[in-house]
Amino acid sequence: MAANIRQNTFVVSDIPPAPLNLNRRHVSNKDRQNLVRLKVNRIALVQQLRVEHIIDHLKVAGVLTDSDLCAIDRGRTDQDRARMLLDILPTKTNITDWYKNFRGALLNPQGGNVTKQRYRFLVEFLDNTLIHRPSSQGDRLSEARNHDQQTKYPRFDPLPNISDIQKHPVDVLNVEKEKDESIFIKPPSSESEFTKEVDTINSSISLKKDSHRPMVLIKGLFHQWIPVPNNFRSLLGDLPTEPAQNITEEANPHDVQEQLQRERRAVTILRKIEVTLALARRRQLPPGFELCTCDAVQEMLSDRDAFHLYLKHVRTLQEADIDVAKEICASYQSVLGVLAADPASEINRQTVATGFRLVDLLAALEMLPQAKEMLVAIINFLNVNPGLETWMSEYNAHVRMMGLHNDMCELNEAQSSYFSATQLTYQIQLVSFGQRLVFEGRLHKEISAMLLENGSINSSLGWARQALQEVDPNDHESVIEVVSHAVLAHCASWQVKKAEELAVFAVQLAREKYGKLHPLYLKALHSLCHFCNEFKQDSTGVELAKELVELTRKTYKCETLHLAQAHRVLSKAIMAQQDFYNSNSFYHHAMEAIRIARSLLSPGHPMLHPFLSNFAMALQWKSLSCPEEVRESTLSWAETEAKQALMIVSMHHGEISLRAAQIYILLGQILSKMNKLEEAEKYLIQSVDYLTLCQPPTSNYLLLAHATLGTFFKVTGKFDKAVAMWYLKWVHICFETLIELLQSEDKTAEASSNINRLQEQLSLWLADNPKDDDRPVNTTLLTSSPPSFQDFREKFDSWVTAFHKVHRLKDTNSTLIPQPPSQTD
Repeated sequence: MAANIRQNTFVVSDIPPAPLNLNRRHVSNKDRQNLVRLKVNRIALVQQLRVEHIIDHLKVAGVLTDSDLCAIDRGRTDQDRARMLLDILPTKTNITDWYKNFRGALLNPQGGNVTKQRYRFLVEFLDNTLIHRPSSQGDRLSEARNHDQQTKYPRFDPLPNISDIQKHPVDVLNVEKEKDESIFIKPPSSESEFTKEVDTINSSISLKKDSHRPMVLIKGLFHQWIPVPNNFRSLLGDLPTEPAQNITEEANPHDVQEQLQRERRAVTILRKIEVTLALARRRQLPPGFELCTCDAVQEMLSDRDAFHLYLKHVRTLQEADIDVAKEICASYQSVLGVLAADPASEINRQTVATGFRLVDLLAALEMLPQAKEMLVAIINFLNVNPGLETWMSEYNAHVRMMGLHNDMCELNEAQSSYFSATQLTYQIQLVSFGQRLVFEGRLHKEISAMLLENGSINSSLGWARQALQEVDPNDHESVIEVVSHAVLAHCASWQVKKAEELAVFAVQLAREKYGKLHPLYLKALHSLCHFCNEFKQDSTGVELAKELVELTRKTYKCETLHLAQAHRVLSKAIMAQQDFYNSNSFYHHAMEAIRIARSLLSPGHPMLHPFLSNFAMALQWKSLSCPEEVRESTLSWAETEAKQALMIVSMHHGEISLRAAQIYILLGQILSKMNKLEEAEKYLIQSVDYLTLCQPPTSNYLLLAHATLGTFFKVTGKFDKAVAMWYLKWVHICFETLIELLQSEDKTAEASSNINRLQEQLSLWLADNPKDDDRPVNTTLLTSSPPSFQDFREKFDSWVTAFHKVHRLKDTNSTLIPQPPSQTD
């Protein structure tokens, strides 16, 4: 078993290899010896090496990239930067002459004679390091194989049959000459021709043995031909040969062809795994075989940008009781149980990295419970022998776990993961070089998402801004996720201008880095649609939502929760325009969203409540255009869906929460249309009471609940209560409604003075918040190139940028102040 894991490959090669480059490299014996030289002399290199003396030479030679330079620059001291350089060099074995360039940089450093002499000593240490390469079993097998090949005689052509000889005349005089020529065959001109001939002979012999059955080659420490199961036929169908119809209308043709190529590769890889699983079920694989170490699985996990393309085909196999994800997870957990708890070993680090890629794959396949199980297994494996080597991996595991809990609306579990990640962050930063290792942007983003779902609007906004400052600017995926979430946080705080800037930048960056047919672009476009539905509520928002639905359908090519979310966003965009009589498209999209969500989620799942609320709202507005005989039943249906959403929210968010209060407002609106005014008033008052308990007095959600209740009192004729509700200084609609109520009820001089004062306050409000700000989003900006994230961040949050500059200047000045000499006796 250990040998199979150490080799890290089982290759199913009956299917042609994928056309794309597989980021796999073969480490030659020479490179392996050079790596050992660096490892033996690591302490001397870390102590004596200064990165700035040789880094320019390595960059010009192509050994180091810009991302490598950024990673090295994170070191706080010279030893930290040298240590990071030595960690990066072993990853460059795919570059020709990497060690030669490193050695040349040491011989020609940027420095004086003393520096050159010191580096010359380092080169001598490296050159004088003797590498004794023990003879391994593989070497002995290869030597024995070469010896056997050298002693083999050339294969003679078969003699003709006797019948054939009798049919044709034979030159008896030349028989001996032909015999001599046949015996003394001209030797091959080179060793490669001889090897090629022997391989041809061996392949022909192996094919003759079982030529009546198709064979599959399993590669590991050995090569073994195994017959493919009888009557085997792939369930995945033919490879896609052309893009879907009209896909180029929404996406760039280059993105379409790239996605088509990736999908063909995904189907090819899944076919390999399908054959392997068929052999495993029939117990025809070698002993110790593990699916997670199979080469096809490693190919699947190597391309993160293609994870979403497996969703459709994995579900096709699941319908035939072939659960690929379940089999891979079970194999990976068995490997974790076999490995020794040595955090410093290379095989353990590779296994943990493979586990993280597997978690990302499961999340892309919308298998969130299975992804959580894998993270729990990884965390338990790392906790067996905790230490400096496992802290960063465990920190990343807890951050991923917190993100999964937030996606599944499991707020208590997300809080537990937050505490664990924060504790590990504190431990890592206590290390001298640990402060530059942790980028807390993702953690702060998850904290903000957890607080936003809990209803802590101001705290969520603060953590979202902190995430924008802490995220790694070179990690484009993290930047897009953080900026997209920051849009939601700023929308919840009603910071309209900043929310629009963030949404436009997220779409620009995702389009430039990943193209339109990518989940990250869909995430950024979703945040822009959410902004338009909250504040713009115009036709531009509807068009963007339609584009979101079409691109989601073309990207995933099957029913997913992302497609359900896109339908829900489009339904809200149409309802925001208040056009309920000309078309029922808002209802159809809401119905499609809840249908897909219910087919993928279990009843009572916490992720189901936004779809139920949206569907109840669509039924409420649909009742306006329904005939009288079905109007009551439609509203009763809406009430049932809203109460089901309220039950789910009360169970997972709490009875007194922002989400529960929002559903109470929806129930009050539905019951008011059913002429159940007393129950409607009870629900509306209850929503105001709950928001008063869980929101600050200046919360816009609380003010909106007050305005909704005031409108209800106005419609029902309770003007005294309506005035109390509308006496709020928040938007011009409140001022106008309050002035209208005072003018219609009271004609006294005191009322006139109050009206004049309110009109002055209204004019001041409109001066700060003009109505013409309802301009639509400029869609031409979405196709332009975005600025760099650093420039955008400095312009977006100028106050924080100025504070950081002052702080850095203060630190610089403090280092320039001379210290008083120590007092000695």
